[in-house]
Amino acid sequence: MNSNELLSGISLLIVAYGGIFVLTGLLPFVATFLFDGVVQLLRHNGLRYFLLALGITVVVAAFGLLLYQYGISSPAVTSVSLASLTILGGWFLTFSVPLAVIAFLFRTGKLLLRNRRAA
Repeated sequence: MNSNELLSGISLLIVAYGGIFVLTGLLPFVATFLFDGVVQLLRHNGLRYFLLALGITVVVAAFGLLLYQYGISSPAVTSVSLASLTILGGWFLTFSVPLAVIAFLFRTGKLLLRNRRAA
């Protein structure tokens, strides 16, 4: 294995780590906007916000999966590297999902308080 192959393998591993970050760190925050879309549906404000949130969620998920799949396609990626990707994804999910739900609750609470003051 020469230095070019090693550098290529390392750079593809970094791409895979980026994909894991997008899938497990960023996607939960983007997906909570689906909840905002559901709230808008329940308030009879139409489907527009929900469909927009659904589209953005699908695009972010596809981008993260594309990065991850492209990154692990390198023959230099070993089973130890894949295990570290899995562990990192688990850690990101441990913190990003609760934080994303808290962010949704704050957004919804702020919206409800603003509407009560206006009425």
